[in-house]
Amino acid sequence: MRYLRSGKVKDLYDVGHGRILMVFTDRLSSHDVMLVDEIPRKGEVLCRLSAYCFQLLELNGVETHLIEVVDPDLMLVEASEIIPIEVVCRNYLYGSYWKRFQQGVVRLPEGTEPLLAARLPRPVVEYTTKFEAKDRPLEEREILAREWLTKPELDWVRSTTENVNGLLRSMADRAGFLLADFKLEYARRDGRIVLADEVGTPDGCRFWDAARYEPGRPQESFDKQVVRDYLERVLGWDKHQPEPGSRLKEPILPPEIVAKTGERYMEAFERLTGLDF
Repeated sequence: MRYLRSGKVKDLYDVGHGRILMVFTDRLSSHDVMLVDEIPRKGEVLCRLSAYCFQLLELNGVETHLIEVVDPDLMLVEASEIIPIEVVCRNYLYGSYWKRFQQGVVRLPEGTEPLLAARLPRPVVEYTTKFEAKDRPLEEREILAREWLTKPELDWVRSTTENVNGLLRSMADRAGFLLADFKLEYARRDGRIVLADEVGTPDGCRFWDAARYEPGRPQESFDKQVVRDYLERVLGWDKHQPEPGSRLKEPILPPEIVAKTGERYMEAFERLTGLDF
């Protein structure tokens, strides 16, 4: 194997013959900052759940880069060129979308109740940068100007993302979850665009317990929200956080936050797949 690079969570190795080995680790990031703290077995949740979702999408006509899972935290994928944008699909008014609405930066779809966690009358697809220290929103005109995608390709990415949204929402519904929002990455492979990286995991999706949903207040999430809330409410990262793209040198999360986050990830896996973890 030839080491290629490490991301926030995954390590990549070239194993030859047009294949890449993705190693899903227990590493954790928040607010575009790498933490020293790790969540036990988080990498296994991400790998197995992502593979489950890739296979679901493949069965419904969405081409992905998955070849096979060779170990609970090791995934073999097609070598491809990642398109340097992240595609975000939103079903509810929450997270950065809510914050930008409060700042007057975005206009809500017609018919949206201006309330935290309100359901959007239709999905909203947005784009952000991928390889900058801090992700920033992208307009379609910048994507086209930088020639990251052509107009037909951008239309195809939007349509495919909306299709993925429908499939993931159905999966979440069966598990008793609401899919608030999620992000996707796409890549080029032999002249075609395929779904890449990971999909349907608590790292890239915001899952809410449908039975406890109540608009107008923060929702209980089965993802990294436990960590985000601690960093903002206790450590003040909502106003003063480390430099985006930086790496901390010491653990900062108490054991109960680490344990609670791990429990949320494992419960999400079991409810979404129907499998024991």
